[in-house]
Amino acid sequence: MGKILIRDHPEEHELIRRTRDYYERNAEEYFSATAKGKTSSAYQLFLDGLPKNARILDAGCGSGRDTAFFLRRGYDVSAFDASVALCRLSTSLTRVSTRQLRFQELDEIEEYDGVWASASLLHVPRVELPDCVSRLIRALKPGGVMYMSFKHGSGERFAPEGRFFADQTSGGLQSVLDEVGGTGTEKSWVTPGTDVYGNPTRWVNALIRKTINVPY
Repeated sequence: MGKILIRDHPEEHELIRRTRDYYERNAEEYFSATAKGKTSSAYQLFLDGLPKNARILDAGCGSGRDTAFFLRRGYDVSAFDASVALCRLSTSLTRVSTRQLRFQELDEIEEYDGVWASASLLHVPRVELPDCVSRLIRALKPGGVMYMSFKHGSGERFAPEGRFFADQTSGGLQSVLDEVGGTGTEKSWVTPGTDVYGNPTRWVNALIRKTINVPY
């Protein structure tokens, strides 16, 4: 397992910095609540769109639960998260070195068959979301598939525990995708569920596919 590098980000948006600090302080609690928690109902939809032995990027992997799920099914998985503490815990769980990286720093081109961004982009302010989404799309191979999920709602807010959220509606998320370009939406849907604290939450989900010709 590789060494996890700790980065300083003087240009980081203050809203993101405060949320990242929350995860650094509460990593153990968050890991305990999610690492063995309920798995996603979207796994199969995502995997059905991938070739055999696909290479997957778990973007904003948190505890590493989803990385572990894909690894158990024989996929080649890379993972990153902005939190140093969660990178260490994810690496310990999956035995795959988790990179400490922000969405805004991802610069890979056509490396992955699938990108999994479950409940991770929801911490990105709306003003920065198109760039972050475009970086994930750029990391996909032509024809690759990406899954994203956000808490359902409108606007930006801080939750009581201190995390920042940019909530989305299906229409709002489609507007972001239209702005970015280079994809077609295969499925968009809203599901009931809970957050990490067990509070009832509705989730906006989207499964998109990268079009063959995307300018960089």
